[in-house]
Parts: sequence; C-alpha cells; structure tokens
Amino acid sequence: MVTIEGPISVGEDVILGFHPWLRTLLDELRRRGWSYHFTNVEGRARVRLDLDRIRFALRYYPPRIDEFEEKESYEISAEVGDEPPALLEVLSVEGFGLEVSTEHARHCVRVDPLKREITSIRDVLWRGFGGEEGPSRLSEAREVYEVVRFFLDRGYEIRSEYVARDYKKLIDLLKGSYRFDLVLELTVEREELVSGWRELKRDLWEFFRERGLLMEIKGKEGYPFSIFRKPIP
Repeated sequence: MVTIEGPISVGEDVILGFHPWLRTLLDELRRRGWSYHFTNVEGRARVRLDLDRIRFALRYYPPRIDEFEEKESYEISAEVGDEPPALLEVLSVEGFGLEVSTEHARHCVRVDPLKREITSIRDVLWRGFGGEEGPSRLSEAREVYEVVRFFLDRGYEIRSEYVARDYKKLIDLLKGSYRFDLVLELTVEREELVSGWRELKRDLWEFFRERGLLMEIKGKEGYPFSIFRKPIP
C-alpha cells in the first residue's frame, strides 16, 4: 500500500463525508434549479500498487524568475499502466472546486467553498455565450449575475483581478452603470512599504467596492508592466 497526496477522483458522497456542512449549500443550489459538479479534488488516500510494474520519472524544475523563486525543485511521478490503482481508503479531502451551471449558462461560475472565494466568472462578452447576440445574451447574463450574487451575499470574495474584471463586465452589460475615468498619479514615499502590483490592485479593488464602485486598471498602450514587480520605475 502507498499513501498518495494530491489530485484524487472521488464521488460527491466521499466529499460530503469529510465536509458535511456542504449539504446546505448544495441544497440551496438545487432549489434554485441550478446544477453543479465538483472539480480539482485534492486529498490523501491509500492505494494498492504493484511497485515492480511502476515506471518512475524524476523531473527537475529550475527557479522561476517571474515568481522570484530562489531554489529549484524536484518531482517524482509514476506511470502505473492502463488500469487504475485499487483505492483502499480516502484519508482526507483537503481541497476542491465547485462549478455551477444554470438553465442556459453552462459552467458559468466556479467557487472554492473552503476558501469562500469566487474563482471564475464566465466572460459574458466573449462571443456572447455561443456567439448569439441580443436578448438571449442578456437573459443568460442575468442568470450568471444571479449565481454570482448568491455567493457574494453569503460572504464569498472575488479571488483575483481577472475575476473582478469579468464581474465588472457583467454589471456594465446588465445595469448600464454610470462610468467615469479617474486618473491617479502616485509617488513613492517609502519604497519598503510599496506592495507588488497584484496586492496594490487587490487593495484598490476592495477600497472602491466598499464604496459601491467597481474598478478596472487600464495600462497605457505600449507600456508593459509586470504584475509580479513593485510599481516602481
């Protein structure tokens, strides 16, 4: 027997066995006529393997400069053949995603229930859900908005600037919100306190959203900047 840790393929009953509090959330989704499925399940399990028939591979990963990594890493992977290993026992379910679909908008919102984050909102302006324009697109966009509001009203946070951008597009499309440009000129006073672009954008997003505003930072055309660096010339 071997204990594995990472992606595992298990059913809903196994996930609920470790996280029974999810039943209330799933019941609410079903009552609204929405469907769902679990994705990217991570955990620990014991499996039965014939070690003499396994092919192991060792991989080396150099430090990633864009992530400011200083050390390399190694990974050992195993090819077990065309038959799945016998799963003896699931020890834990430590992470998973939940993808929600409505009647007309499939796979439109993804969330991380453990972290209480909205991790993906389908871009309603990308080919207008199947390439259709007009009232049909608006109807489907309203369904997506209802799902997003469902989770926001329950304390979920928007994970990243990319998800925030798609949420803003949704609001602009449905509500025709009043929009205006605000130009900020920032000067570095204490460099040691300056955060990276990612953190700065997140802080600004939260600052404006608490005041009823949705924000999108638009860089100057032809002016590249890295979201991994501090916003210092």
